[in-house]
Amino acid sequence: SVLLSSLYMDKATTAMSIPTSTTRAISRIAIAQLRSTRNKHTNLINIAKTAGWAKRDGAKMLFLPECLGFIGDSAEQTVLNADPSIEVQMKNSNDDVLPMNSFREALAATIESCSQSDDEQQSDDNNIINEVEGPIESIVAELRFIAQQSKLWISGGGVHTAATSTTAGDATSPSKIYNTHVIIDEKGKITSFYHKIHLFDVSIPGKVNLKESNTTAPGQTLVVCDSPIGKLALTICYDMRFPEMYVELVQRGGAKVILIPSAFTVPTGIAHWHALLRARAIESQCYVIAAAQVGRHNEKRKSYGHSLAYDPWGELLADAGGYENDSQDGGGDELSPVNVPSIVTCDIDLDLVQSVRERMPIQQHRESSDFTF
Repeated sequence: SVLLSSLYMDKATTAMSIPTSTTRAISRIAIAQLRSTRNKHTNLINIAKTAGWAKRDGAKMLFLPECLGFIGDSAEQTVLNADPSIEVQMKNSNDDVLPMNSFREALAATIESCSQSDDEQQSDDNNIINEVEGPIESIVAELRFIAQQSKLWISGGGVHTAATSTTAGDATSPSKIYNTHVIIDEKGKITSFYHKIHLFDVSIPGKVNLKESNTTAPGQTLVVCDSPIGKLALTICYDMRFPEMYVELVQRGGAKVILIPSAFTVPTGIAHWHALLRARAIESQCYVIAAAQVGRHNEKRKSYGHSLAYDPWGELLADAGGYENDSQDGGGDELSPVNVPSIVTCDIDLDLVQSVRERMPIQQHRESSDFTF
């Protein structure tokens, strides 16, 4: 239509006619891509690398994928390696500087080294520590330490955490855990968390056979929280297939930026990843940030990749790459079609959210709609 053509041209040529001003809220972000395994030390060192690169590139916030700290060979391993309950960890979270130990010294050195690296460098070299040992308090505790050392806000897109008697109902069995998205500020304090609601129970003969509900209890609460880049809607992976959830997060929660950290399978990623994420951005008129796992984690599991961001008009802002077809071996690391760990960066402009919503007020139209069968 003429209206849609006019809107598109306005966006393409004048950024939806957003007035230029020194007060515009534009924030640089970094979106990580990881290939996590059952080695927590290596996983955390790789996260520290991405934090260093994000710091180097001037980001305010780092976004990490689902299963960031551990991907085991079995469901039993996942349960045994889960963090303490996030409720307990949040209660104990404060602004105090976390104490050093041998492993945290390695994390700090990695952040410093990567923050001083060349702008194009996002791969291992002799100055970056790769093989380390030492005590790990918990995945979340080490994320808090990384946030303090890098001065970044961190979205920990998925950490397996123990259920508690006050939050889990029937899920308090040792065999049940939560898939938890945690937000940590630059001082290392946990500001918010979300337990994944929609669990991935899918079987595609010969390709995918995963049943998350065997070990994971579903959350029950939608979460929106404040951050330096705007109001965030916290979700995880399979949630993206349920658009009604995002309607609530925007209409009732006031979200401006939607987070969908994931460990997407290759077959479903090839079929639906970009389409679903772009649809969520367009219909919600929000930024969508989706940090992803990529490559082979073990003999049973590999992830699609393509950490990315879409703007509220549905334009792709950044894409870290990944598998393009199910049989691809690709370049880079032999276990991944692309170099990993890595980051991509882009800018979040909240004035664009406002402009898109003013030009096409679908949120108001949704509230006023009245229809029956």
